Amino acid sequence: MGARILATMDDGLHRQFEAFARARRPGLLRLARRLCAGGGVDPEDLVQETLERAFRHFDRLVTENAGAVSVWLSTTLSNRFLDHCRRRRTEVLGVPALRVVQPQEVPGEPAPLEQWTRVSREELLNAVDQLEPAHLREAYRLHVAGLRYRAIARQLDAPEGTVGRWLSEARQALRGLLRASDAASSEDRARP
Repeated sequence: MGARILATMDDGLHRQFEAFARARRPGLLRLARRLCAGGGVDPEDLVQETLERAFRHFDRLVTENAGAVSVWLSTTLSNRFLDHCRRRRTEVLGVPALRVVQPQEVPGEPAPLEQWTRVSREELLNAVDQLEPAHLREAYRLHVAGLRYRAIARQLDAPEGTVGRWLSEARQALRGLLRASDAASSEDRARP
């Protein structure tokens, strides 16, 4: 947190936010590292941006329960990641000559990062809502909210290994749903 921003807080609120940020940072960093694996986005930057936004909304966040705060932070971090991906895609598309120095991609199959830049927040939320059966949807939502397998297992009353399988199935189903959505969008754009 920048000293300039923290200087505007009173000491009590300053200490309260520092404790909040210290407690939430490890979980946010784990989520950021999962999202940024293989991409050009720095997980530390995502966490910093998320905590800056939390600072701006801290008066509201301190009144929420821990679960709601976790969801808010996870959603904010995920949205910042998608913003970075979209910005990167715009930069790449805006300067076609730079594509020559980038690694060659297999024709017809977009690179993983490029593939996710085409997914809007609404499309992702819609795909998560379509996950069936319901335990896949709930396990995935809890995982995105930052819960570990053990905590998800306790909440859903299932063994940890089963939660791992559910999350794997949920990711695979989401990939399929998002690819289908992307293909349908591409067809719609191609029509005159």
